[in-house]
Amino acid sequence: DVDGIISTRTKLDYESRNNYILNISLSDGNTTDYATVFVKVTDVNDNSPVFDVASTTITILENMPAGTSVTSASATDADEGFNGLVVYSLKGGEGKMDIDTSGLIFLEKELDREIQGFYNLTVIASDQGQPVLSTALNLSVIIDDVNDNPPVFSSSRYEVSVPEDEVLGRALLTVSATDLDAGANALVTYRIVGQQPPTSSPMFLVNLTTGQLSLSQQLDYETIKQFEVEVEASDGGQPSLSAKALVVVHVLDVNDNPPEFNQAAYDIFVLENLQKGSPIYTFSVTDKDEVGTKLDGTILVNGYVDRETKEKYELLLVASDNGVPQRQVMQRNTLFFICNFLLFINLSVWAFSESWFSPVTHQNFTYVSVQVLDVNDNPPRFTKAQYSASVRVATAKEGVSVLSVSATDLDIGNNSVISYSLMNHSDDFRINNRTGEITLSNNLDHITTDTVVTLIVIAADHGVPQLTSNGKVTVRVNDINDNPPVFSPLIQTKLSVPENAASLDLGVFSATDLDTGVNALISYSLQDDFAGVFHINSSTGKLTTKKSLDREMMDSYELKIIATDSGKPPRSASLLLSITVEDVNDNPPVFPQKSYSVTVKENEPPHVILSATATDEDIGYNAVIHYTIIGETSSFRVGELSGNITTLQPLDYESRSQYTFILKAFNPGEPYLQDTANITDMDLLFLVTVEDVNEEGPIFDKPSY
Repeated sequence: DVDGIISTRTKLDYESRNNYILNISLSDGNTTDYATVFVKVTDVNDNSPVFDVASTTITILENMPAGTSVTSASATDADEGFNGLVVYSLKGGEGKMDIDTSGLIFLEKELDREIQGFYNLTVIASDQGQPVLSTALNLSVIIDDVNDNPPVFSSSRYEVSVPEDEVLGRALLTVSATDLDAGANALVTYRIVGQQPPTSSPMFLVNLTTGQLSLSQQLDYETIKQFEVEVEASDGGQPSLSAKALVVVHVLDVNDNPPEFNQAAYDIFVLENLQKGSPIYTFSVTDKDEVGTKLDGTILVNGYVDRETKEKYELLLVASDNGVPQRQVMQRNTLFFICNFLLFINLSVWAFSESWFSPVTHQNFTYVSVQVLDVNDNPPRFTKAQYSASVRVATAKEGVSVLSVSATDLDIGNNSVISYSLMNHSDDFRINNRTGEITLSNNLDHITTDTVVTLIVIAADHGVPQLTSNGKVTVRVNDINDNPPVFSPLIQTKLSVPENAASLDLGVFSATDLDTGVNALISYSLQDDFAGVFHINSSTGKLTTKKSLDREMMDSYELKIIATDSGKPPRSASLLLSITVEDVNDNPPVFPQKSYSVTVKENEPPHVILSATATDEDIGYNAVIHYTIIGETSSFRVGELSGNITTLQPLDYESRSQYTFILKAFNPGEPYLQDTANITDMDLLFLVTVEDVNEEGPIFDKPSY
């Protein structure tokens, strides 16, 4: 500026330009001088370090040695000197990783994926300026698996006992090995690598993936009593790692002498409803394993024996001894007999499938036919929970069928023969004891209204003891429309109502009908509603006024209410109401004219000078008229009830020649109503004029002149 002070126009940025050369001139108007100014921009720490990293997710094998480079996380700072000098620190390495001064992350210790397979690292790059500026970078390090763990068996030695007649291919036991690695390195497969004692063909198979051990050849206890099988588990790594386990198989002996029944077939008869555990037959069986031993076996009831569910059982009985394997629930010297598998769930005795017994099991068979005899244990059951029918009185005649009930009995013979009867005697209905048909025992003329009759029918079988059940029958007797509506004689038919009310509730005038249903459904109407003055609700019989009444126009009504039922044809009745309209004080007294004029001679004694009579259209107390004078009450009075206006004293023409006053007519009813009339001599005003009388002679003004 003019004082030679150099100042900046904009903010300087060292990173954009760090020096300037200024040429300055100085002049006094005649002579000019020049100077050069060199401006050097000093750096300020205004830039944070910036990372140059393409990916924040790094993978590394778990077996890399200490010192192995993980990744480079270098950063740059646009400032100069200490402001641009970047130093690094690392968080999340958990002692396994560190970072050097160049930003290189390296292993300090060897990794183990099976202990920890993932690390979240935070690299912090800080400059050395004042204040220090820093930037953080989050990295994810995933540890890739290396096949460094062999499979491990759940046990180094397995033992299993197998009967010599074990089915080929059935699982004997399952060996199991696990591998701490992941992916293919943890995929375990199994194979048999040795068998002692050896055989010409392998005795056992192991499932490649499940480790399930099964037989490939039939065992023979008498030849070899024990096998030792060496099973190897290998993983899917490269190279593959493996482990071995020993399986000891103990071969169990099987009994080879069957018991024998004393006959090939049996026929047995039993009553149903036997208690669970009841014996029904005992068999004698011998077993050569116990030389000469005679054993008894008893068929027991194992469930509910119900002839109605199943009346005959064909049983296949299997007698088994106490040899090994033990295939049934046994007690010493006692045999239980096994029924056919198909019968197990519905009855009867201890039941199992024939497939439980292999052809080499030492058993014997016999056939038993069990015939179940009937017991009267089922009462008759009606085919419907409830029966219903309708009968019309008009068509009801003796012998007409109403409906038939039916019951069944699950028993047989006499136990299932059913008879029907009514629980209570009925004068109108009877029932056929064999067929269950219900008919009318007479016509139903005595029934005058719709009626519901409930009959209880008893169904009884012929068993011993006899069993019964009850059925409900509902008969609806439909009446004809033979009853008109009837108004109660207690209804008040003389009513008094006030005039001028906008809407009046006069009450409910309802009728009753001895019929039922639609025959008793009543609607109401008015013969004459007097041009809409009255209204009745057609359903309820509620009577109201729709217009205000005016006694002065009509002081009473004769109103006929008609009640009609809904039968075919309909029947009706009427009710006559006498309605008197009560007077309300709604009319004021009225004078026949609005002005009066009367002439009265002076000096006349007090007398009636006028009778002013008003009228009122109301009646009674509301039509009583009272009169009064407003003003001039010192000279005139009016009869309170007569309206006669009388002078109170002789009038003096010379004192006053005319009087004007107001005559008011009113009645004391509620509300208070009135009328007034002005008394003058002209201009239609009511006037009392005093007529002069020559009562005085001439008089001189002075007594002397």
